Amino acid sequence: MVNPLENFLNFSSLAFWQKRNQSVVGLDIGASSVKVVQLRKEKGKVILETYGEISTGPYRGLSVGQAATLPIDKTSELLRDLFTEANVSTNLGSMAIPLSSSLLLIIEIPRVSENMLAKVIPLEARKYIPVPISEVALDWWVIPSQDINPQTNNQEKLEALVVAIHNTIINQYQELARMVSINPAFFEIETFSALRSVFGGEMTPTAILDVGAGSTKMVVVDYGIVRLSHTIPKGSQDITMAISRSLGLDFAKAEEIKRKVGLVEQFDGQDISTTISSLVEFIFTEANKVIADYQQKHHRAVQKIMFIGGGALLRGLIEVAGKNFEMPVELGRPFSKVEAPAFLEEVLNEAGPGFAVAIGLALRHLQSLD
Repeated sequence: MVNPLENFLNFSSLAFWQKRNQSVVGLDIGASSVKVVQLRKEKGKVILETYGEISTGPYRGLSVGQAATLPIDKTSELLRDLFTEANVSTNLGSMAIPLSSSLLLIIEIPRVSENMLAKVIPLEARKYIPVPISEVALDWWVIPSQDINPQTNNQEKLEALVVAIHNTIINQYQELARMVSINPAFFEIETFSALRSVFGGEMTPTAILDVGAGSTKMVVVDYGIVRLSHTIPKGSQDITMAISRSLGLDFAKAEEIKRKVGLVEQFDGQDISTTISSLVEFIFTEANKVIADYQQKHHRAVQKIMFIGGGALLRGLIEVAGKNFEMPVELGRPFSKVEAPAFLEEVLNEAGPGFAVAIGLALRHLQSLD
């Protein structure tokens, strides 16, 4: 996977004093849980030292599985608890910024010299950014012309992948890092972190669905480059709420049933698969529309769909997805990129899709130390 934005929000000037073989952490602050992974590199191998997850809901008086927006002091409290429980032993880290807190788009610009790009791209990007350019951190990467379908390639134009994050978001993450004594080498949009941990470098179009609590983030990667980003406004929390309403149960009990039963079993003699299926099918229908639009525009067929995120662990989801999409479907396996004790293999395979972002962050940090 090519990360076109390797320098985005990069504070790796710290790296000159970071010794090799040092441990690093990747930190993924999600809506319903926060995940941490600690890795080190030894003799060319990436070693998993520890990992952990903690739910955000209880820190807001809500149930496990519920999305919760926490004030910064509560978030720092949660992080300190997580670091303690997971036995995190380093303060060298990196943090993911949610896709919802950023703007990712592909723009078309006139073919100009490299020296002119720094002037032309911000001017064009401001047409799509709803706040003054001075209020955002902006980065971009020009997509090589050989990576553009020759049927649609305009020799007088260039395409650029542009990312913008509001300065207030960056300031909040910097303050949070300070409060929990993390020295952040960089901040990175979660999409690029996740792709690093699960993408195998295929040159053919691949769709990746990140099923979160409140939404499902979707990207299409082609020639190793993010060519499309889309958010579907349904996630695993919506499934729990549907079960809660259908069975007249509170959220906590409905969440327990969802995790145990999924799409494959009955609960207390009742078949809840219909309740769950309607929401799952909504996500699949929206994803199919995005894929169809991409294929029609670029004349390239998406070859595979990969699921990541905590919601991808719903029992039976991959099997149902295989019947809904006319292409191979699989779960992302981010832990396959690290060395871990053999007895943890099954546990890590089951938990893996939810840790794609945290692992991808830590992998990039280790690469910066080579």
